[in-house]
Amino acid sequence: MLPVHVFDYVIDQVGRDIGRTRPEQGGALLGLRGRDVLTAFVHDARAQVTRVEYSNTPWLLHEIGRMEGAGPVRFKGIIHSHPTGMPRPSQQDHREYGRTLEAVPDLGRYLAPIVTHDLVTPGERHELFTETARISFFGAMWTERGVRLEPMRPVVVPLAAALRQAGVTWSDSFPLTCEVGGVAGVRVPLPPDRSGARRHLFATADFPVAPPLLLEEAGADGPHPELIVRELGWDPRIPQQDRLREALGAAGARTAPPAPTASRAGQSVRRPPAQPPGGREPLGADGGAGGSGTGGSGVGEAFAPRPGGPQPGGPRAPAESAAPSAPAPGRTRRILYRLGIGRARAARAGLFARTQGLLSPALADTHVLLVGVGSVGSYLAEVLVRSGVGRLTLVDPDRVEPANLGRSLFGVRDIGRNKAKATAKRLRKVNPRLKVTVLARDVASLDDHHWHQRISDARLVVAATDDNQAQQRLNHLAYFLRRPAVFIGLYDGAAGGEVVFTTPGSPCWSCATGGVRESLGELGHQPRTDYGTGRLYAVPGLLTDIHHLTAAAAKVVLALLHPSDGPDRVGGFLTAPLRKDLSMALFAMEPDHWFFPRVLGEAPGQHAFQSIWLRTGRRPDCPVCGDPSLRSDPREHGRRAGDDADLTRRQKRAFEERRQRHRH
Repeated sequence: MLPVHVFDYVIDQVGRDIGRTRPEQGGALLGLRGRDVLTAFVHDARAQVTRVEYSNTPWLLHEIGRMEGAGPVRFKGIIHSHPTGMPRPSQQDHREYGRTLEAVPDLGRYLAPIVTHDLVTPGERHELFTETARISFFGAMWTERGVRLEPMRPVVVPLAAALRQAGVTWSDSFPLTCEVGGVAGVRVPLPPDRSGARRHLFATADFPVAPPLLLEEAGADGPHPELIVRELGWDPRIPQQDRLREALGAAGARTAPPAPTASRAGQSVRRPPAQPPGGREPLGADGGAGGSGTGGSGVGEAFAPRPGGPQPGGPRAPAESAAPSAPAPGRTRRILYRLGIGRARAARAGLFARTQGLLSPALADTHVLLVGVGSVGSYLAEVLVRSGVGRLTLVDPDRVEPANLGRSLFGVRDIGRNKAKATAKRLRKVNPRLKVTVLARDVASLDDHHWHQRISDARLVVAATDDNQAQQRLNHLAYFLRRPAVFIGLYDGAAGGEVVFTTPGSPCWSCATGGVRESLGELGHQPRTDYGTGRLYAVPGLLTDIHHLTAAAAKVVLALLHPSDGPDRVGGFLTAPLRKDLSMALFAMEPDHWFFPRVLGEAPGQHAFQSIWLRTGRRPDCPVCGDPSLRSDPREHGRRAGDDADLTRRQKRAFEERRQRHRH
């Protein structure tokens, strides 16, 4: 379950403005750009509501636009209340989420919490409680099957509670979403020091695990005071609720004694017993700003702020006042990164920093299923992550052995560890916000319904396994589900190899490899084969040759993840092969390999690292890509195991009967 970070004062405001009134009530949620972090709530007090419907006002749209124009805060979604017993979005809500996401295609996840007044039913992981209400968190986003709605686990960022504990009088007008050194967070004013200089506290969504920063204004009398960034001493041995008070005291920031009572709304948040405490956790979400609209609001059709000011007498959100000028970005970034703040954000931005116009940033929301994480698969996974792919499922049952160290990305400490888990650990160091799922199983141990779900959830399948039957099974499932797939194989000694890709309508992997080898056999030499496929596994080979083939396969994968007519250059890499059915590329990493001398021997300047792209064709009786009337459902694989020969005979007989009917 993906987390959503919520600053505690947002929960306070929701509980006060929505939780204490009868449904339906609602308002807008705003937060950090590109992250599932909520930093502001705007109550739409004059919305058109009934007991079963909430429709936002034009004032709310205007207020959202005003706040977005004032800083890095971005719209995230709509929160509204439901009658008791309905703690999840309705079908009408679901349709509105889809309209908004469709109308604004560059939006990511739509955050859609539901407020009810049920304080009796035990809470679940996606819920938290105030004194008056239950808040159930959900997120909606586009998938290839349409809008998918999933519960999200709230992680409370206790900033307001920590400031009150430190003796700072809290006001809902305090928090201001801003950026310091390119890192987005929340800034809160502190009492001035003895000289009268104004001070601010800057905290990110990782508070209180990550320490906040103390911002001091120099030259406060000028129109653009300069901010001086100071690190606070942060002792993890001190209880979290007291850590900020001790740090501010040590820094000489004036605060009042902490209030002896806990009657404020900010201290009224209650959680179900199973809910883990708020704190620093990886934001596995890639969603940016969400859409808007629930009930019958129609916000998806008119999300942009409308002309005109707020409604007379309408509610007003906390003012986003002008911020002092930012400090020198270089020094501030160094301080932030040393404290562990903003590294994930900077890493993700860095992945696309030097591929603008080559790769699409949309790769951050792309899911690739990679089966086989050995010498080929582990390197391919790293190339994809460094290219910006934001979600992977890694499948491999094997463990790292000493013999793997010379040809894979594994280290000595990985020996004995599952290959997929060891690869995932390394990839998270490249992109801390990578969403990676590990499946330490072989393909045969899981039924076709399981693989049907796994492949349906992926954008593309990569088969780099050393099991021919697994390759065939993945080929059938991916083709049946109309998912592009890439199959990679090394030949004896890694002197050569192949990359086969399939797309809807192209020849499948089985037809491409079988038909090509039948034709090439007439040319003479073929590599020693395993399973009759021309591939060998676990044989000696140079790492350079393995990486050469894998790098070519990675470029094929990246090309298939982009539209061929899109603005990103890699999308056009396969334009000609797709048009001409050149779906099998053979590679020779050494001179005089296989049939290459016969084909390229007369071409000048040839030696090694050659490639030939071959036209492939489908067999009419192929159960995967052949005549549609003879294709089989791969989910029947288990029931027909051991009966492949009979299946082939029946398919050939049916095809022959069909051809005879056409003749007559």
